[in-house]
Formats: sequence, C-alpha cells, structure tokens
Amino acid sequence: MYRLFNDCLRTAVLRILQIFIMAGFFHACQTTKDDNFLRLSEDGNLQTIVIPDQPDQVTRFAASEMKDYLMKITGIDLPVVEKSDTRVRKGFIELVVKKDTTLTWDGFAIQTTGKHMIIQAGEPRGLLYAVYHLLEESGCSFFYPGAQEEIVPRKTGIVFNSGTVIRKPMLEHRGLAPYGLDSTSVDMGRKFIDWMAKNRLNYILISEDRPSDSDGPAHGSVWKNISRDLLPELQKRGFIIEMSEHCAPVFFPRSLYKEHPDWFALNNGTRLPGPPPYSGQMCYSNAEAVEFYASAIAGYAAKHPEFHIIGTWPLDGGEYCECENCRDPQTVFRAAMHVADKVRKVRPDMIVEHLAYKVQTWQPPDMDKIPGNMSVLWCPDAGEMDSLAQAWIRKAGDAGGVYQFEYYMGDNYRTRANVWLRPGYSADVARHAREMGFRGVISLYLPIQNWWRASFNGWFFARACWEEDMDVRMNLRNYCTAYYGSQSDGIENIFNRILFELQQEPYQDQLMSAAERVKLVRTTVPSILQEIDRILQNTGDKDIALRIQRLRTYVEYGQLHCEAMVNRKPIDLKRLADYSLNHPDQEMVLMYPGYITWRNLD
Repeated sequence: MYRLFNDCLRTAVLRILQIFIMAGFFHACQTTKDDNFLRLSEDGNLQTIVIPDQPDQVTRFAASEMKDYLMKITGIDLPVVEKSDTRVRKGFIELVVKKDTTLTWDGFAIQTTGKHMIIQAGEPRGLLYAVYHLLEESGCSFFYPGAQEEIVPRKTGIVFNSGTVIRKPMLEHRGLAPYGLDSTSVDMGRKFIDWMAKNRLNYILISEDRPSDSDGPAHGSVWKNISRDLLPELQKRGFIIEMSEHCAPVFFPRSLYKEHPDWFALNNGTRLPGPPPYSGQMCYSNAEAVEFYASAIAGYAAKHPEFHIIGTWPLDGGEYCECENCRDPQTVFRAAMHVADKVRKVRPDMIVEHLAYKVQTWQPPDMDKIPGNMSVLWCPDAGEMDSLAQAWIRKAGDAGGVYQFEYYMGDNYRTRANVWLRPGYSADVARHAREMGFRGVISLYLPIQNWWRASFNGWFFARACWEEDMDVRMNLRNYCTAYYGSQSDGIENIFNRILFELQQEPYQDQLMSAAERVKLVRTTVPSILQEIDRILQNTGDKDIALRIQRLRTYVEYGQLHCEAMVNRKPIDLKRLADYSLNHPDQEMVLMYPGYITWRNLD
C-alpha cells in the first residue's frame, strides 16, 4: 500500500509539473529581467543567431529552422549572421561544430548564460537536433508529418534558463525504410523526411527502382524518379542514405538470361526464371555472374557519391539457387565480399551491406572479422536467433556493424493492413538494439501515405533512442496533453484502454484462441467507442475533433479486422475493404481498399 501511495504521489507531482511546463511557466516572458536569463521578447536581450563563417549546408539549415520557428512562436525575426560579422556582440545563440569526446555520434551540448547560448556538436547534424530539442522545450511537438500536424505555441516571448544540457543518442543510427515513394508522392516524401529529422532519426533506406508488386503504389520505392526533388531535402538535414532494398534487378537484370542462362538460379531442376518479381535469382556460386554483378554495383557506386551504404540484397521471396555449390550457407556472403572488394577500389568510403534475410544468408562466416567496408542487416525479429546475431556483431565490430531490420512498428504488409499502436513495443526495439550491440535499427515504414499509426510508433521509438529507460506512460501522457489539448485526460484513458485492455501483447503470437479474441474485441470496442463519442460531443475545437476521429476510426476498424481475420469469410473481407472505401478522409489511418483485399485475399 505504501509503495502504491508513493507511485500515485509521484504521478500526481509529475502531472502538475507537466501542466506548468505546457502552460509556459518555465518559458514565459513575463519573468524577471535577471541577467541569469537569456530572453527572446520585444524587450529581451537575445538579438542574433550566429553561425560559422562559410558554414556547411546542414548548419545553415539548422539556423534557418531556429529562426523560422522562433518567429512562428514569438513573432520576432532574429537575423542569422556569420561569426565574423561586426553585428555579433552580446545576446546571441551560436552554433558551433567542434569535436568533444563527451558527445557521442550526433549528440549535442547547449550551454546557456544570461548573455548567450552556445550550441555545440561534433557534426552539423547534431546542431540541427539541438535546435529541435530547444523548440520542443519551448512547447513545439512533431508527432506526425506535415506542418498542419505540428504543435507550435504562440507566446509573447521565451526565456532560456542558464545552465548546460547534454543529449546523446543511445543508438548511432536510427532509421526507416519508406515505401510508397514514387513520382506521385514527392510532397508527402518531403513531409516524411522533415518529420524524421525533427524526431532525430538520421538514416533512410531507399531503392533505386523497386516497382510496387501490390495492388496500388504501397510497395513501390522508385528513387530514380524522385531523387532530384528529395535528395536536397535529405542532404540539408545530414541524412545517412542507404541504397538497397531488394535491388538485385537494377544490377543483374533478367535480360541476361538470354545469353547466360547458367548465371541464374537452379530451381526444381531447371534454370528457367519464372514470372517477376520474385523469381530470377542469381546463381551466387557462378563466378562470372558474381563478377558482372559486382562490377555493376561498383560502377553505380562510383557515380553516386551521395550514398553512404549500398546493399547487395537478393530478390525478395526466396527461390535461391539449389545447385550444389549454392547450398553452402557462405556462398551468398562470399559474393557480397566480392562486391565489397570491387566497391572499395572506387569508393573506399562506402559500406557494402550483406542482407541476413533467409536461411541461405543467416550464418556468419568462419572468419574472425568481416571486411572493414561491410555491414550486415539482420532481418529476423528481435529475440529470434539472437545468438547468431551476436556472432555477426562480434565479427562486424571493426567493420560497418550490424543493423536490426524491424517490421512491426509500421509495416502494413506484415500486419495485414492493420498496424497496431504499440508505444511500449516501439521503445523496447531501441532497448533491445542497445543491449545487443546493434549499430542501429531500420524499421520498415509501409507506406508513407498511411502515416498516422506508423508515426505514432516511430515517435516513441525515436525518443527511446535518445532516452535510456524512457518512461513510456509519461511520454504517452505528454503526447495526449500536447496533441489533444483540453481533451487530453479523456483521450489518455482511451489509449490506456486500447493498449492494456483491448490489445493484449505479444502481437505476433496471438496467444488467445480465435473465439477468445473475437469475444474480447466485441465486448470492449463498443464501450470504448461510446467513451470516444462522449469526448467528441464535448470538443469545440475542430482540429482536435479531427484528431480524435482518427483514434475512433482505428478502434472501429480494428474490430472489423479482427472479425475478418478470425472468420476468414469473403463477406467479412469485403466489409473491411468497404469500410476503407467509405472513409476516404481517413486515408492516413486506413490502408486503401484494394490493398486490404490484395493482402488478405489468401
């Protein structure tokens, strides 16, 4: 009882402090003009933003973001000047790129006095993250892509208290692999990249040319059609860019079969490729085929200095070669090593990635250390075959490291067009990666058009990458307070009912029987919907009402999806697709009807 009382007291105190912060009591301009405070206000002492002479584009962009958002908050337009400018005196914020052993990776330090603020990072990307940290401390929130979804307060001024703040990520690389990227989604691509950076995600995985194999554009990733528009967006934010994603046909086209049938995989006793896209694998033990493949990748790498990592991903779906030499579990990795050797000669700075994706590619090699310009992308779910993953990590420690590929935070394919809201799981992804020793995590975000669920999970994942032992419940409360305003208490209760009453983890195992699952959903969903409707009736703010409606859609669709998956009747699948068809305004929550049917028809 004593412990319960203390927990309740702690929660109450934190809640009160949070209310004060959200109300602006710790960043309001109506405070004393004491020299211990740096003030941005009409009568304040903050006058300029200072950047290095001849700054790089990421530092310049960081300064512009600070200038633009501080003006949105306060209406005050701070000039951005280079350090040698004679206008630099006192009352300034200075951005400094300087190596410091206490700042790991793209971490940053913010030192504030009553006269100035010094923001320091070991690389320019860290300065940008420091700016977003300051904006969040000033009341901004960036939960979802797009300016219309951002929370930007309006204040007469901001006070920056004296002191030093140091923030360092727990994971070096924090990334997403976005699908749905093509010439029709450039604007959404810009919003998506911007949202990633604002949440301090620094790594993106794309494909030169992967046409969608699904109904509609959800599975497409066609960088060649959008690079002119989106590459500058990545570069000014300092992103690490990986080019891969089952890109074998780009470098090893099916047209080679006409002259070189022996270069292709042996399946069921023949080397005749079936229809695309899941057939036509290479025979990875054929030296001539591997040489052609390696030369093509090296030639591409030489022409594209914008990419930091290049993948050697085979085709999706398996159908690896069954010839005697390809049965060796080291064959595919040896081919990747040959690619790495060729790439090293033209791009010594580039990392070549081996995809540990199927039984033919999981086994670590016999060598103690893999080549220094190689990395490994580990695809089994977290916890599965961790001993093999740890063996890879030991062998790749002096090379490019090992990354966890993650599927459950935002992959509508894996979750059959029904990604769950999973803040606890999303935070655990980062924790597990730290404990394992992965260099980073790359989560499949499929597709970017269906952003509401995946971005919610991605926000919790991103924060957990920077906050060791992150308090998920407190961050959920902060999310509800910022995003749902006066209705936050009621919505927080809705989330708790969804997460701890309706959705019982683990998601992928579904420990309940079908009958138990349907009974739980049919019993719980109506009362949750009634509670949401009561909140909607008391909501006068149109924007908040729209946000609450998305949550309602999620719950209602969840019941239909559960019934369809359990009953396996065509009429239930049609009802699921029709629900999406009849709610076009909820496309950020619901996958489009054709995809729902395509994915679940089997």
